[in-house]
Amino acid sequence: MRLHCLGLNHRTAEVEIREKLAFEAGQIEEFWGHLQKTTKGFLSELVVLSTCNRVEIYAVSDQPSFGELEQTLLKYRNLVIEHVQGLFYRFVDQQVISHLMRVSAGLDSMVLGEPQILGQVTDAYEISLGINACGKVLSKLFQSAIRAGKRVRTETEISKDSVSISSLAANMAEQAVSDLLGAQITLLGAGEMAELAVEALKKRGANKFGVISRTISSACGLAEKWDGQAGTMENLSGALEATDILITSTSAPHTLIHRGMIEQVMAERKERPMVIIDIAVPRDVSPDVSLVENVRLYDIDDLNRGVEKAIENRENEIPKVEKIIDDEYQALKEYFATLYVVPVIVEMRQYADSIRQNELEKTLRKLEGLHPEDKEQIKALTHSIVQKILHGPTICLREEANGPNGKKYANAASKLFGLNRLEDRDKAIRND
Repeated sequence: MRLHCLGLNHRTAEVEIREKLAFEAGQIEEFWGHLQKTTKGFLSELVVLSTCNRVEIYAVSDQPSFGELEQTLLKYRNLVIEHVQGLFYRFVDQQVISHLMRVSAGLDSMVLGEPQILGQVTDAYEISLGINACGKVLSKLFQSAIRAGKRVRTETEISKDSVSISSLAANMAEQAVSDLLGAQITLLGAGEMAELAVEALKKRGANKFGVISRTISSACGLAEKWDGQAGTMENLSGALEATDILITSTSAPHTLIHRGMIEQVMAERKERPMVIIDIAVPRDVSPDVSLVENVRLYDIDDLNRGVEKAIENRENEIPKVEKIIDDEYQALKEYFATLYVVPVIVEMRQYADSIRQNELEKTLRKLEGLHPEDKEQIKALTHSIVQKILHGPTICLREEANGPNGKKYANAASKLFGLNRLEDRDKAIRND
């Protein structure tokens, strides 16, 4: 039973690759079922963490299986290995624990300490629970990582004055348009990212909003909150003719805005420029829209600009964050070690004590005239002998539990004493 993490993020892969591998919530159950059918169940647990900046698969398996997992993922997404050669990172066991805790704490984000990732980690865990893909091992891992993330945000200032993707988009819009107060802002998508973008723009003085969504009800829900206008995709072209800043953040699996559409819109605008900020993954706007005259297009990778200033004040909090991560890491590491070592110690002592009791009963039957006090002394003697014989092996197993060879020692003790096979213990842990 080993922990695995196969993933890529904004540091290892451009948005063109990340968007092709991104998962919608409803696709994760399908992927889990696909894995179970095509890989003969070599994975016993699965959690998929898919955000704007990362796609990571956390899994439990009896042996390293990155090659098979990667091939299955690429085939599922209709990609060839040449497209992602060298982009994936692969972590096992303790590396997985450390990585997920850093992700949950915001240390691995594009924006240091950004708050959204903790909710995204929680959502990924809950989705996996809902489709029965998450068992005891990954549950403990994600619970510990979520607890670490919560502690980081309450015990440090790593997220103080946090700069999210949405607020970075608002900063970019403010820099691109001289008169933000008079600018017409259109939001394509009415989800959380859109709402956060509106809040950030309102703080900067913007007050003219329009919301375009797949359904009029979802568009109205956000538009009414901010005194804006609502519309559906049928109204998009008309809305764009009056738009100065377009911020897109839908969950559509394909592009919604193409070059031809923008060329037609810009032909009616009489040299009036337009700024488009696409913070969706997969992207809502075709990259070649940037070739249209008087249009400035930014995607999520462009938001790296200006991040340095937001990060500067948070870097001093990193040692505090790492201390919290280390505390939770050690606690989880010890817990996982006990999954193997403690049952071996218990079984080893039960086995030895059963032998002691059997031999003691045989001996006492032959000593019928023995005084009761003498019998008790013999019982105490046999118990003391067993305890002293097992003291050394017990101490050794406990000391090795947190080391790299803990499982090997547990396996060796099981074989030497004829206890339950470690494979059976693995199954028991997964099914608990």
